[in-house]
Amino acid sequence: MSFNSAKWVRAGSCEAPYIRKTFTADDFTEARINICGLGFFQLYINGNRVSDHVLVPAWTDYEDRGKRRLLYPINDKFTHRIYYLSYDITSYLVKGKNGIGVLLGNGWYNQNKRNVEGDLWYDKPKLIFNIILKTKTGEEYVVSDETLKWTQSHVIENNIYFGEKHDLSLKLPDFSLSTFDDSSWKAVSILEDTHSIMELQTCPADKKIRTIKPTIVKRLNDSIIYDCGENTVGWVKLEYQGEDGGFVKVAHAEVLAEDNSSLSYDSAGGNDQIQTDTYINIPKNAILEPEFDWHGFRYFQVYGDAKPLEVAVIHTDIPVTSSFDSDNEMLNWLYKTMINTFLCNAHLGVPSDCPHRERLGYTGDGQLVCDTGMLLLGSRLFYKKWMQDIADCQDPNTGHVQHTAPFYGGGGGPGGWGCAIVEVPYRYYRHFGDKEILEKYYPHMVKYIEYLYNHSENGLVVSEEKGGWCLGEWCAPPHVMLPEPFINTYFYIKSMEKMKEIADVLNIPFQFDERIAFSKQALIDTYYDEKNNSFCGSVQGADAFALDLNIGNAEMLRNLVKKYNEAKVLDTGIFGTDVLIKVLFENGFAQTAFDLLTQDGYPSFAHMKNNGATTFWEDWHGKSSHNHPMFGACVKYLYYGLLGIKQNEGSVGFSSVTISPQFVNGLNHIKGEIETKSGKIAVELTKKISTADCYILIDGSIDASFKYNRNCRKLVIGKNRFTIEL
Repeated sequence: MSFNSAKWVRAGSCEAPYIRKTFTADDFTEARINICGLGFFQLYINGNRVSDHVLVPAWTDYEDRGKRRLLYPINDKFTHRIYYLSYDITSYLVKGKNGIGVLLGNGWYNQNKRNVEGDLWYDKPKLIFNIILKTKTGEEYVVSDETLKWTQSHVIENNIYFGEKHDLSLKLPDFSLSTFDDSSWKAVSILEDTHSIMELQTCPADKKIRTIKPTIVKRLNDSIIYDCGENTVGWVKLEYQGEDGGFVKVAHAEVLAEDNSSLSYDSAGGNDQIQTDTYINIPKNAILEPEFDWHGFRYFQVYGDAKPLEVAVIHTDIPVTSSFDSDNEMLNWLYKTMINTFLCNAHLGVPSDCPHRERLGYTGDGQLVCDTGMLLLGSRLFYKKWMQDIADCQDPNTGHVQHTAPFYGGGGGPGGWGCAIVEVPYRYYRHFGDKEILEKYYPHMVKYIEYLYNHSENGLVVSEEKGGWCLGEWCAPPHVMLPEPFINTYFYIKSMEKMKEIADVLNIPFQFDERIAFSKQALIDTYYDEKNNSFCGSVQGADAFALDLNIGNAEMLRNLVKKYNEAKVLDTGIFGTDVLIKVLFENGFAQTAFDLLTQDGYPSFAHMKNNGATTFWEDWHGKSSHNHPMFGACVKYLYYGLLGIKQNEGSVGFSSVTISPQFVNGLNHIKGEIETKSGKIAVELTKKISTADCYILIDGSIDASFKYNRNCRKLVIGKNRFTIEL
C-alpha cells in the first residue's frame, strides 16, 4: 500500500503551516517517502530540502467540491484524482533520531480569492505521507498521524493569482531538525479519507529551469522598474540591503505604460488582479523569493531597499527536442516564440491558456496546440497526464466535456473545446504509437460524439449546456463573424473522421459514417452560396474549413488563394488561422502560406514581433494577454510544410516518412530538426538559382524517402546529401 495507515492531516485553518515530527530510524538500509500536500508542499528532512521540484503535486480535479456557486450551471459529475510524489530519502536520514518537516501552501486547492468563474475552491491545505524504512527483517513505516504538530509559517498570505506576503520574523529555517523545540506548536487534526483516486505522479514536475539577469528601465522616487528582456514566468529573487525590520514589495506586469513610468496591468488581469509579492520584518542581508506561486511578466517594479539577484524561470520540466533556423527572421521568430510561449504555459502538468490572468487548462487552446507541442518538445508524459484530466472532467452519463481540464470554470464551445477528448489522444498516438491510449479513450470519444449528436439540429451542432457557453471561433479580427454551428459542426465531423481511423487501428466497427455524410450535407445546405461558390460569404477562412472537410471545390480553392494573396494579412481566429495555413500548404500553395506567416501589416504575426512580442498574444491587436500559445499552433507547418517532414499513411511515431519540401520566394536557406519516437530527423535546404542543395539526416529506425516533383529517392540511415533541380 502506498500510504498504509497514514492519515490526512490539517493545521486548523492555517493556509501555510509548518508541520513536523521526529522519528527514530535505527536499522534501515533504504528509505522512501510517498507524500502529497494539497495545494502545494515542500519537504524537508533533517534541515535539508528534498528534491528540486517546486509547485508540487500536479494539478487535478482533486475531490468533490459539493455544490459550489458558479456563474453558469454545472451539473456534470467528475472523476476525482490526486497525485502523490515518491522520493528516495535514504541519504537524508541518519541512524537514530530524525526530523521531518513540511511547508504547505494553498495552490489550486485553496484558491478562494479570485472568483471570476465562481466559487471553485476545495478546502484548507492538508498533508499525507508514508515513510517506508527497509530493514534486514522487513519494512517499518513512519506515517502522518495525530503526532504531527504545526505552527504558522512565514508565508502569511499566498494565492496563485495575487502572489504572496511573507513575515520574515516567522521564518524557521531549522524547523525540520530533530532537535528543534516544537513544544509550543499545536496538534494537527485528523481528516476523513478522501474518496479520490490516489496515483503516483509520473508527469514531470515544475522546476527552476534557468535564470534571467534583469536590467533597469527607470528609477523612480519610491521604486525601480526592471525589464527581463522577454515575457517569462517564474519569480524574482532579491537580496535585501536595508536595515532590520524592513519592507519590500514586487509588482509584476507584461507591459509598461506609454511613458515607461509605471507598469500596466491590463493584459494580465487588470488593476484588480496585480501579481504582487510582499515581504515584511526583513532582517539584514535576507534573500527573498516566493514559495508557492509563479508570475507571468516581463517587467517588475521593486519598492524598498532590495536588489534583484535573478529572475528564476519556473515551468514544467519539458525538454526542447527540436531546432529551427533559416535566413528569414520572421520564421525564426515564430519558432522561438512558440517554444517560449508553450513553456511559459506548462505548469503542474497542464497546458494553460496564459500564465497570469486565468492560468486554466482550456481544452480549446490545448487541443489546438497539442500537435505542435508533441512535435517540438519532449512532452509525452506531460500530455499523457493532461489526457487523463480531460477524461476526468467528462460527465460519465451525458458525455459532456468541460471547457477546462482540470475543471475550473471557463467558457468555450462544444466543438473546438470538447473535441479535445478526440484530438489529443489521436495526436498522441500518431506521435508516440501508444495503441493503449486509443483503447483507453475511444469509449470517451464515443460518449462525446453522442453528446454532440444530442445537441444537434438537422445535422448541425447548435448548443451545449443550457444556460452555458456555446462558442465557435474565437479572437478573430475585428470580431468573430463565422456562425457557431458552422465551426462546431466542423469539429464534430473532423473528430468522427479521426475516430474512423482509430476504429481501424483497434479493429472495431465504426458506426458514424452516415452522421459524417449527413452533417457535411447540412453544412452545404445551410452555409454554401452556390452563386458565389463560397461558405459563409468567405469570411475569416470559412472556405478553408470547407476545403479541409472535402466539401469545397477547385475553384473555391483558387478563390481562397486569390483572396489572401490580395489581402496579404490574416482575418482569422484561433482555429481559422491553423486551418487556413494547413489547407494552403497541403494543396501546394506554400507561397501564400509563407507570405501570410511572414508579411507585415495588421493583423499579422509580424505586427506582434514589431511591437516587441517574445510570446504570442491572445489577439491580434495586443490589448489582451501577451502570453497565449493558441496562435502558435501553425508553427508546425514550418516542419510539415516548408521542410516537408510528413508521416506516411498508417505510420506512427514517424516510423515511415516522406521528406517533401516546398520552396518559396523569400526563403533561401532553412533547416530544422525533430526527435521522434523512431529517431532523429534533420533537414537542411539551401536554394540556389535553379537548384537546391539538400542535407537530410535520418537516425534510428525510420523508413524515409525524398520526393520533390519528379525527384524521388530512398533515403539511407545516416547522412544524405544531394542536389535537386527546381
